[in-house]
Amino acid sequence: MAANEELPPTALADLELDERIVSSLREDWGIEELFPPQAEALPYALAGRNVMMTIPTASGKSLVAYLAIIQRLLTDLEGGRALYIVPLKALASEKVKELRELAGRVGLSVGIAIGDRSGETGQIEDSDILVCTSEKLDSLLRTRTGLMERIGIVVADEFHLLHDISRGPTLEVLLSRIRHARPEAQIIALSATVGNGEEMAAWLDARLIESDWRPIQLHSGTLTGLDVRIHRIDGPEKVDWPEPRTIEGRVTKKLQAVLDDTVATSGQILIFVNSRASAQKEARELSKHVRKQLGTGSLRYDGEMAEEWDSIADRMTRREDTSVMGKSLANCIRGGLAFHHAGLSYSQRRTIEDAFRDGRLLGLVATPTLAQGVNLPARRVIVRDYRRWSSAAGGSMPVPIMEIRQMMGRAGRPQYDDSGDAWLIAKDIDEELNLVDRYLLSDPEEVTSKLANPSAIRPEEDPALLTHLLSMIATGGINDRDAVSGFFSQTFLATQMDSEMLEARLDDVIGWLATNGMITRAGESGEVLERIKNRQDTPEVEDEE
Repeated sequence: MAANEELPPTALADLELDERIVSSLREDWGIEELFPPQAEALPYALAGRNVMMTIPTASGKSLVAYLAIIQRLLTDLEGGRALYIVPLKALASEKVKELRELAGRVGLSVGIAIGDRSGETGQIEDSDILVCTSEKLDSLLRTRTGLMERIGIVVADEFHLLHDISRGPTLEVLLSRIRHARPEAQIIALSATVGNGEEMAAWLDARLIESDWRPIQLHSGTLTGLDVRIHRIDGPEKVDWPEPRTIEGRVTKKLQAVLDDTVATSGQILIFVNSRASAQKEARELSKHVRKQLGTGSLRYDGEMAEEWDSIADRMTRREDTSVMGKSLANCIRGGLAFHHAGLSYSQRRTIEDAFRDGRLLGLVATPTLAQGVNLPARRVIVRDYRRWSSAAGGSMPVPIMEIRQMMGRAGRPQYDDSGDAWLIAKDIDEELNLVDRYLLSDPEEVTSKLANPSAIRPEEDPALLTHLLSMIATGGINDRDAVSGFFSQTFLATQMDSEMLEARLDDVIGWLATNGMITRAGESGEVLERIKNRQDTPEVEDEE
């Protein structure tokens, strides 16, 4: 929005929303007005326009989607259905809970499809709003052809995960498939800040809403040794720059020192590490540290809180199996800490997320999946690791800027804090300078399609394209070469790859599938034969010395 434009209305009363929704927002959620990015986006969403929001974490993207879904299903999409696509089961559970609070007020039903609960079948068939993971929706669209018929509005949460090599291709094909079969369906894409928002929005024919506005201050900095320096401040107002400071503790036990410093100001902490094993190890060590402090009568750690931790752990061990994971998690909780990763059961995740959200746990040590939309803000966020193993690359790779920013964006609780702290841990001053330059001062990466491997030479080196093309032929209603081209021309890949190169890649993949007996070809069009002949006749040019 240009600086000289009048800001859109932010009061709920100024928007054309069902009064029951407005009452629920006021009474249940304490919301009287919208944040500026929400107020800018909502009129377009309510009008049925495709919208892409790329704004910081915790700035209220989801609420825009909720309001658009509910209001439109009550009015111009009456009798229709909404899909809310998320990357994680934990995020699906959170969205279902929030949507039911709002949609229940107006008689709309909310179902869930994540593949690990009994009773999902009826919800899939009958709900007005279906929250699902990309993988589950992909399966449903292949096995339940009627599911597509009533779709009127689709929300793609964590839309920037198009960039993810494992989840991105499925999300991209899902959105392409929906747009191909239901071109009139509205799409609302919710994304972290990215480097090419305009290109992504153009693919969806969407109105782009970009903003760096945050509801509270975010102080982003580094922890080198025990020295804290703030290098960046984001927020609604300008503030004085905090002075560097040194926290108390042992430099060899830096996370313990940070935990003590956080708890001293009645804060909670999120610590991000790069593996499940690291999450469990650090949570275990921090929990031991807290229990040791309790034994010395430290005023920093409240004995009454310890009784609450024991109660949570006891309930978990009574309810859960006696697996090694369950016992380890319960033992950590007895010291006020927990670990969080994709290996936890639904019940375990729910227990620790609710306890942390209610302020009954001091901290969580988590893998980056927690940053993907799950609403668990904390006073302070620590990012310990900046590299992780990539099976595709065959080695350790830097974590993308957009992911680190998402982790750091979890700092600060809008209802409780004036600001949040997010610190990157550096080994020395040289690494500190490198981390600041890369993760705090640089623009996030551009999102690129992962539906095709740009360096593939042979079709078998393109597993995502092979898998999804075969799926579309088998269950997507594509039964000739022109239909293949028509479908893939609507993908995000087609906006980033030369059309002739894409057609050649598709020819090669189709040939590989046929040669390996996965599909049967009745014939070959003259256009395809001519294209293959031209490629075969093209002389090779030797590289100059």
